[in-house]
Amino acid sequence: MQGNEKTVIINADDFGQTESCTRAIFEAFEKRMITDVTMVANGEALDTAFELIRNHPAIRDRVGIHFILTEGIPLTETMKKNSKFVTDGRFNSYFKNKRNYVKRLSRRDKKDIYEELTAQIDFLLSKGILISHADSHHHVHNNWQLASIIFRVCREHSITRIRIHRNVDRKSLFWNIFYAFLYNSRLGVNGFSHTDYFGAAGEYEYMREGISEIMVHPDYDSEGKLVDRKRKQYSEAGNIYADGEPLEIVLASCLNRAEQCITYKSV
Repeated sequence: MQGNEKTVIINADDFGQTESCTRAIFEAFEKRMITDVTMVANGEALDTAFELIRNHPAIRDRVGIHFILTEGIPLTETMKKNSKFVTDGRFNSYFKNKRNYVKRLSRRDKKDIYEELTAQIDFLLSKGILISHADSHHHVHNNWQLASIIFRVCREHSITRIRIHRNVDRKSLFWNIFYAFLYNSRLGVNGFSHTDYFGAAGEYEYMREGISEIMVHPDYDSEGKLVDRKRKQYSEAGNIYADGEPLEIVLASCLNRAEQCITYKSV
């Protein structure tokens, strides 16, 4: 969608995935550092996420679904039995491999994926989540073979907003730029609302006219400070903590160049 102002949506991914990131995302929301969140349906901290939403209704209509096919335990029995995508009861890395973007999926694969993604949406809806938009873990919704399935699932659940492919990193290879153009055009042709631009905070050299989405991953570092997680680290004691830049600093340069913050509901 086009706009005359430099408007920004700041979306935090992985809500409900771990206790640490879930509480960090909520803290960022409370401090008005982010505008929206996207939530997984198979995370280990879903009880915490649901409790935070129940006790703080302001976040309720700012939650999208973070489709997941690359990590954790599937929700459906049929997907658990699909050895192409699942190993030892957990999603494997099949959809992390971009070489698989163009590989044809069998009828059974499509059925299993459709049922799994449907189950993920239905689970969040059953918990009272008002799903405002959709994206995915490891950006699997950008997979060309998955797109038609994701479009179908979203239409059936009246989800009209889907995250576009990254398109602000000037260092991207020509193929990535071309693929992003094709995928983003496909979103529009299929009638889905979306932002004009999308990328991580560090990929924005400047803010452009229109609507931009900035993706962040709030979490806590080893000192308990709020950061934009780039990777997970392990202490000598075996504790897991996030490695990244302070979230406030990461967002400051982008927000200083934006004229307005909006939410996904406004797109």
